[in-house]
Amino acid sequence: MDLELLLELRNYISICGHTPGKLKLKFGLGVVRNPKVIRYVKVNGFGPPKGESMPGIIKTTFNPLSRSMTIRYDKDVIRPELLHKLFICKNPDEFEDIAGQLASTVNFDLAAFCN
Repeated sequence: MDLELLLELRNYISICGHTPGKLKLKFGLGVVRNPKVIRYVKVNGFGPPKGESMPGIIKTTFNPLSRSMTIRYDKDVIRPELLHKLFICKNPDEFEDIAGQLASTVNFDLAAFCN
């Protein structure tokens, strides 16, 4: 996946609920029908790329019937307001900046996710 695709997919993702440590997202059909997303999920599941860990992410679960995902994360590692902002910002430059900040905060190689 690449940042441009992730930014585009955000048009089909909404936040259902967010308390520090738990973020619940709802996916529109534009996400679940996207061929790049389907390929990614077949290889990696609903988490980080296979073989990569994403520090601060405790667990992800996906409910295909409701097309929702719950992300449990360590609120002491990932700033809740920054994660929230990632899913609501509209500006591509702001999105890239926030993604970079989050990756830097948890010492995650964003390039591994974007390939």
